[in-house]
Amino acid sequence: MIKVYLTPDWFFIYSIIFELLFSFIGALVAIYSLKLYNVTKQKELKYFGIGFSFISLSYFIWSMINSFLLDKLTDGVQVLSLQEFITIGSLGIYIYMLLFIIGLATLTYTALKVNNGKVYSLLIIISILIVILSDNKALSFQLLSSIFLIFLIMHYYSQFNKDKNYKRVIILVAFILLLLSRTQFILSTSQYIYYVIGHFLELIAYSLILLRLILIIRK
Repeated sequence: MIKVYLTPDWFFIYSIIFELLFSFIGALVAIYSLKLYNVTKQKELKYFGIGFSFISLSYFIWSMINSFLLDKLTDGVQVLSLQEFITIGSLGIYIYMLLFIIGLATLTYTALKVNNGKVYSLLIIISILIVILSDNKALSFQLLSSIFLIFLIMHYYSQFNKDKNYKRVIILVAFILLLLSRTQFILSTSQYIYYVIGHFLELIAYSLILLRLILIIRK
């Protein structure tokens, strides 16, 4: 059995609310990024917006699947596995993971600063294949997400180190928190409290990214 997460039943409804909130914030980030792109024509902003469009959609799918599975909860704690997601459930989980990975791969492509569609396509294809062909898709998904986030952290730290613009710290901290949230979700297969902590870390992280874009627009 491949465990996706371990969650207490009292938090399950709240997790759906969190995921809808992440989807909403992600959509705002995407909209603001694309608006900035229309003004500045910086392709980095374009792909940043596209990346968060995928991330926003992934959380929306995840919240819909969790709503669908809400009636499967029993007393206490419920372990959800990929094998239990027959038909709609299993398809939804795969779509969520693939959309999220595509989103992170797009953000990574943005950080590479390489204007090459072939490189972008290759990055997306390899990422998708790693998840699809893995025996433990949940673990591969979390580890691949962590690798992308580590790269993004290194990228934004390098940018901050060059110009010492402390406003960059906001987005740097955001991606560090997202990496920590991935760690919490990996641990959540054994202790449900990590699943709860992961959601709160994600909420802070996405809020910081949105804050950074708002500050740029105001400037």
